[in-house]
Amino acid sequence: MTSKRRYSVLSVLIAAFSATSILGVGLALYVGLGTAYENTRNLWVMLADVDLTSVQRTMRERMHEVNQRSTWVARQVETGALDPSFQYGWGNAMRALAAADIDVMAYGLITDERQFIGYNPKDMSIIRRTLPIDDMLFSELAQLRGPVPARTGYPSWDPYFKKTVVTSWVPLFSDGKYLGTFIQYLSLSNLSDSLIRGREDLPGTPFILIGGNRVMAHPGLRDWGTNTASKLINDANIARSPIPLPTINDINDPVLANLGKSERLEIDDDDHPETKGIQLSGLDLDGKYNLIVTRQIDDAAISPIIIGIHFDERLFNDEWQRLVLASVLGGVVLLVAIIVAVIVSRQFTKPIRRFAAAARDFEDEDIAMTDMPHLMGSRIREYDDAARSFNHMMIAVRDRERITSLFGKFVPPSIAKKLLASGTDSGVLPPQLTEATVLFVDIVDFTAMCESLEPQQIISTLNDYFDCATRIIEAHGGIITQFQGDAILAVYNVFNDIENHADAALNSAIALEQEVNSRTFEGLSIRCRCGVNTGKMVAGNVGAKERLSFTVHGDAVNTASRLEQENKALDTNVLISESTRALLSDPSRVIKAGDVLLRGRHSKTELYTVAPSSPKSGPTTH
Repeated sequence: MTSKRRYSVLSVLIAAFSATSILGVGLALYVGLGTAYENTRNLWVMLADVDLTSVQRTMRERMHEVNQRSTWVARQVETGALDPSFQYGWGNAMRALAAADIDVMAYGLITDERQFIGYNPKDMSIIRRTLPIDDMLFSELAQLRGPVPARTGYPSWDPYFKKTVVTSWVPLFSDGKYLGTFIQYLSLSNLSDSLIRGREDLPGTPFILIGGNRVMAHPGLRDWGTNTASKLINDANIARSPIPLPTINDINDPVLANLGKSERLEIDDDDHPETKGIQLSGLDLDGKYNLIVTRQIDDAAISPIIIGIHFDERLFNDEWQRLVLASVLGGVVLLVAIIVAVIVSRQFTKPIRRFAAAARDFEDEDIAMTDMPHLMGSRIREYDDAARSFNHMMIAVRDRERITSLFGKFVPPSIAKKLLASGTDSGVLPPQLTEATVLFVDIVDFTAMCESLEPQQIISTLNDYFDCATRIIEAHGGIITQFQGDAILAVYNVFNDIENHADAALNSAIALEQEVNSRTFEGLSIRCRCGVNTGKMVAGNVGAKERLSFTVHGDAVNTASRLEQENKALDTNVLISESTRALLSDPSRVIKAGDVLLRGRHSKTELYTVAPSSPKSGPTTH
């Protein structure tokens, strides 16, 4: 459609839904989206529990991955696969560990001299620091106790990293000798960030406690680390020592500081099974009532941990008055929006449905032989463009399928696909020199047979025979390059990689002999002879610029033709050369047929034929 005005789908959708959307959102924002006191409270409790469960899972997975890495290093050292004293191997192993992104700030080896030599996984920079005596106690105890599983240290504020960290360590032993301690520093600061992230505009303050009253994650922990923790560093020794985490009284959160004074509130787990395992408490503080949602993790690797969020319940008090009005207006807007959406959607999905129906017709039908699907135009610009593109695509695809189908009848299918995929119209494939196996097949006494047959019967017999031979040869990975009268020239491992091309050619010859001997072709019984030879040959296109053919050249090709001719003298049906026999996976499949002086040769050539007990092999995988 070119004469009538068209509209973009974006402008139509905006015009159709903007009124209802703006009305609905505006009214919702004006009256507020609320709920009754109990429902709103339970809603926030459930949302808080989702956050707590996510943090719990993150903590568990993170510590599990860290401990797995420690265990892996200890096992590699114990078995001798990894030696900390071999700097090159140890450094490569440490770099390999950096591929796992699990918020490890540093990892490395603690030596007897209180030296930590490790790596920063972000840029693999080397970290060297002298550890405080407190951090060396577990290492010294490990030397006395012997190998122990990976252990997790107690969380603390590390002035070196200026973050809340927890350590995972494991002593390294080899043949009973202590080699050092592998330690990882895991950042817990991201726990605070993950609790805060996405909640900037939401009510509630998240927190994580350890040991009952130590704060491991809290929005105010960053300020405490920047200000209070820095003041605790008085000299070099303290600067290298971990600082205990702040207590609930140090974090400047009155609700958290008075957590012990809160009263537990009952939650009906039968009505709300999703809240099972959490605890709801209330705290009246300075005339403000606060809700505290907590979950205790008893299976943590370091200590029982409490994850929680506290809310100011005054947030919920004004919601009840606006709930009824919001519900009524929201229902009206929703009803109108649904009606409009249904009407508009039905109109605007018609072209899509037509497109889907046409696509199904295109998928189900033979596009080269039947009428192609055709889409009508539309007033919508995008739909109209899509319809025209689809119609053009149908024509192009049909023409390409017809070209491919016709092309494949005159050129080997594998060559046709390579030519079509080349992206050029030259029709030329780069010539290549390769070692391949040639199969030359000819019908016995075909010239004499033709003297007693009508021309149409000759062509019909040849076509029936060629269909049979082509199916067998291509099933074994061969490419037929020429039909020479009643002869067939096929190659294996040219422009298609076949690992056992000698076996593939021999299998084709055996299968062809068995098939020809077991049936008739247009009522006639015929026999064929095969020559198989392996050697170097050149493959490529030859001919004029406007007419090319794919063929192979070389002495290996000529030898295969001469082998086929020698069948008559040796009274055999299949002859193969010594070069082919040498590449067979089972040379015992063939037996010596004789020594023959082939035309053009100065010495006799050993020829082989199929052993009487040699079975037919299936198609060759390539």
